[in-house]
Amino acid sequence: MTSIKKNDILNCIDYCKQNKLFNKLNKIYSTLPSGDCTGCGNCCMESVGINLIEFINIFEYLKNNEELRKKCLSKVLDYYLLEFVQKNACPFKDEKNMCLIYEVRPLNCRLFGHWIKDDYNKNLLNVTQRNLDYNTIIKSKYGFDINDEVVNYKIQYCEDFIPQNDYLDKATRLEFADELMTLDSNIYSKEIIDIEFKDRGIVEYFIDYLLNENVAYNIKIRVSKDEAIRDRAINRLKKMLL
Repeated sequence: MTSIKKNDILNCIDYCKQNKLFNKLNKIYSTLPSGDCTGCGNCCMESVGINLIEFINIFEYLKNNEELRKKCLSKVLDYYLLEFVQKNACPFKDEKNMCLIYEVRPLNCRLFGHWIKDDYNKNLLNVTQRNLDYNTIIKSKYGFDINDEVVNYKIQYCEDFIPQNDYLDKATRLEFADELMTLDSNIYSKEIIDIEFKDRGIVEYFIDYLLNENVAYNIKIRVSKDEAIRDRAINRLKKMLL
């Protein structure tokens, strides 16, 4: 059984439509500041954190395009299962550095470039330290090291992005996040989805939809340790799930 049930997601989609939550989400997005982006794609290199309402919105977007859905979910599986052995770009970025879900991209993607530089670099230091700490745990528990490029990869502050107005301080960024959390709370309070409340990245949300969380992690550990079975196991899983 998967960690996030498809019927629960579909019920959430119906609820969001009936109660205009997608409209409210888009209204929040419309209030975000704009800016001049070069489109280099250098920032699109991780499983960015998203809210439940955003996952449901993206799921609905992909549901209506089977070819795009399969392409994205195949790349999601690659990203997740190979995360310890190689650094991959966000699975929703294509070969031309274009976002495959640009119309419904998450808040964190929309706010990238708007951070004050000092805030961004402090956060980057924290992320790097968490990666190092997690590698220590993996080495101790499973006997292998996460790939050095993965552990030490840094999405550097973008000097080329030019915001329309001023850069956003932490308090302002959190105000936008709080608005999305209010939409999440609306869904959780109706108990229409059986899901543990915790931080998830966009990849983790879709993995929990495809597989049981513990099963997925065990497969990830196994293919990370055993290169001989890696490609065969991942391809077999894709045939089963997609």
